[in-house]
Formats: sequence, C-alpha cells, structure tokens
Amino acid sequence: MADEAQLEPLHALKELRDGITLEALSADTDISVSQISRYESGKRSPSLVDLRKLAGRLRVTVAELIGDPAPKEVPLVSWVSAGRLRASHPVYDSDVLRVVHGSNLPSGNWMALEIDGDSMDRIAPPGSIIVLDRNDHTLVDGRFYVFGNTMGEATFKRYRAKPERLQPYSTNPDHETHYLEDSMDCLGRVRQVLNYV
Repeated sequence: MADEAQLEPLHALKELRDGITLEALSADTDISVSQISRYESGKRSPSLVDLRKLAGRLRVTVAELIGDPAPKEVPLVSWVSAGRLRASHPVYDSDVLRVVHGSNLPSGNWMALEIDGDSMDRIAPPGSIIVLDRNDHTLVDGRFYVFGNTMGEATFKRYRAKPERLQPYSTNPDHETHYLEDSMDCLGRVRQVLNYV
C-alpha cells in the first residue's frame, strides 16, 4: 500500500514527536491517530488547519514541520471529475478561484483542482483538492494523473501501463477502468492531495 498514493510524507513529524506517542498527540490536537499516521507515511497530505495544530503542539513552525522554507502558493482554478470524463469550463491562468498551499513541491507548473466524484475516494474524497504539475507528462505505472480529451473533458485517475488504462481507486465498486484512446492526453501528474473535507 505504501506505493499507492505516493504523496509526500511529513518526515519531520515522527522526529519532532520525540517520545510523544501518536495517542498523546491525537488527544492534544483532536486529530485521529490513524490520520496522524497517514500524514507521517505520506498516505494523506494534511490540511493547513491540521498542520497548524500539529506545529503548535510540537512548538515548531509549520515550515519546520513540513521541512520546507515556505509552502508554495498554488492557484485553485476549477474542478475535475473523479469518475467519467466530464467537461468543465476552459481553464485560464486568470481563473484563480483562490490559492491553496502545497508543501515540499519541487519546481514545476502547479495548478490545483477540486475533486468532483468518488472514483478516487481512497486518496481523494469528493471536495478534496489535488495539486498537479502541468509540466510533468511522463507516465509512470501506478501514479496519479489528470487526463483530458479533444472535447475538453477530463478525469483524475491512476495510470496503469500494461495494458494502458486509467483505473479508479475507490471504495465504490461501480467505477470502471478507462482504456487510453488516441484522443486522450496527460494534462499533468498529481503530486499532492489536500483533504479539507
């Protein structure tokens, strides 16, 4: 399971706990033990609210906690379907709805999209936000991407190489695998999921 989501773990969290158990940290921050464990392992990216709670309890800055001098501001510009291919309005850089903060992001062309649908709810429930690098189109088996077609429709899925397909990653068994077609292009690789829900 560790390679499934491939999100950035909060490496510093385990070190900063320094003798504080997960249970004690959970009680002090009102964040569940399982959620803190997911943050440490990289299975979930913490919200800014949770980052502040954890940093406050551990008496460090948020920047120290995430090991980044400053979180990058990423424009949230639209939504993307986590289900069937669906069209949203065309996205332009001027369409920034708000700014979200991504941690430990390397250089790239970053954009955030809100998730609509539950085909990826094991890592990105409806309403959560994905952060994707629009410059990264290198397809890696088992990683997560946004794909689109010539009709302006797009979807967020897990890429599988043999045969080339887009797989749901969901608790809902009704979602189907999409096989790549010539009209489909990779719009960018998803590097973080921000769960605000």
